[in-house]
Amino acid sequence: MRLEFHGGAGGVTGSHTVLDTGRARIGIDAGMFQGGDGADGDNRRGFGHDVRDLRALLLTHAHIDHSGRVPLLVRSLPSADVFATAATADLCDLMLRDSAHLMEEEALHGRHHPEQGRWLPPLYGEEDVAAALRRFRTVQYGESLDIAGLSVRFRDAGHILGSAMLEIDTGLGTLVMSGDLGRPGAPILRDPHRPAGADWLVLESTYGDREHPGREDRGRALLDIVRETVRRGGNVVLPAFAVGRTQEILFELNRFAERGELGRVPVFVDSPMAISAKEIYGRHPECYDAETRALLARGDDPLDFSGMKLARSKQESKKINDLREPHIIISASGMCSGGRVVHHLAQNIGREDSTILFVGFQAGGTTGRRLRDGGKRIRLFGKEFDVRARIEALDSFSAHAGRSELLDWLGGFRRFPGTVVLNHGEPSASESLAREIRHRFGADVRVAAPGSRVELG
Repeated sequence: MRLEFHGGAGGVTGSHTVLDTGRARIGIDAGMFQGGDGADGDNRRGFGHDVRDLRALLLTHAHIDHSGRVPLLVRSLPSADVFATAATADLCDLMLRDSAHLMEEEALHGRHHPEQGRWLPPLYGEEDVAAALRRFRTVQYGESLDIAGLSVRFRDAGHILGSAMLEIDTGLGTLVMSGDLGRPGAPILRDPHRPAGADWLVLESTYGDREHPGREDRGRALLDIVRETVRRGGNVVLPAFAVGRTQEILFELNRFAERGELGRVPVFVDSPMAISAKEIYGRHPECYDAETRALLARGDDPLDFSGMKLARSKQESKKINDLREPHIIISASGMCSGGRVVHHLAQNIGREDSTILFVGFQAGGTTGRRLRDGGKRIRLFGKEFDVRARIEALDSFSAHAGRSELLDWLGGFRRFPGTVVLNHGEPSASESLAREIRHRFGADVRVAAPGSRVELG
């Protein structure tokens, strides 16, 4: 029995792992590679194995780096089902349709493939998405499933709505796949589940070499940046993932708006996907923590407040640029790799009075990463822009557990895993976390490399 790492190893995108029991092959996630000139080529080169051999696909959550190639994979499968929580299935309906639409738009306007020197079609279309969604089978947290002789349970990972870690009884032992592990104390969602024990653990390591600032101060830090920018007469542009990060930002701003501390500064959610995701959040209270359920019971929607405006149409988005008074714009994509936020960057990146505020991880090769690393010139829409805006970052909004939070979660195992395999991290982050786990727990720790295999037994 072995694990094969065909994506999400040596980097933080393109997640795809295969569990081969000798009797059956089970896929775990089928994410899109993102960032850098080679990402499109990686997505088109397939999955690194014959996906027709898969008996099923287990999907940990809906973020595109974990779900974005599901339609491509399912297109090659004759009958295998995709298992996910109900909230993940609803979010995939939204996000995969949007992904297909964006790729079809890019193909319509002639997208050049830098590696192959020719125009290429989209990876998949909306018909492929519809076909893939018909394969989804929804599961509840804690429900036991028999999949190809394996007993599988989805447990709450606390990362985004519907996110899950996997507990898999292989017959030879228990394998836990963390998926993307959330942070304790996050608003709206419950804390990550703590397994009692495991024989093997695959653990993400996105922030394996970094700590997050405390959550208790993040709202005040956000408000301070807004107030300082408004005082200068500028705008705050927040590139934010439509699912997860946008909702956390709204949760924090809601508190200040209700106390009058936000003043009359308008807040624009300029992302049709984020607006639709907000509606999906409303349909899945089974994922909420006790605090959020109590707020809703009192009639207080923590994601809605006076002064918040939703921009669904392109016309509504364009009108934001006509405003002269300072305002806040929350828009996707979170790494500035496309979407409406790029237009707002073009409008504000050259303004010394404006602030670009990053609240999430920026993968190597993305526009967001170049800005966060201090780039002085940036290319948008084929034009060069001087970076004059203030660039800020608040890592405390990350939906990924930080280094100490990962270690604390590991410390909760009553039966510590015999083998820990780290994936979903840049090499420096994974290696740093591996050294600390070995030192603290005396564990057998391995770092997954792209295309690597780890024998279980």
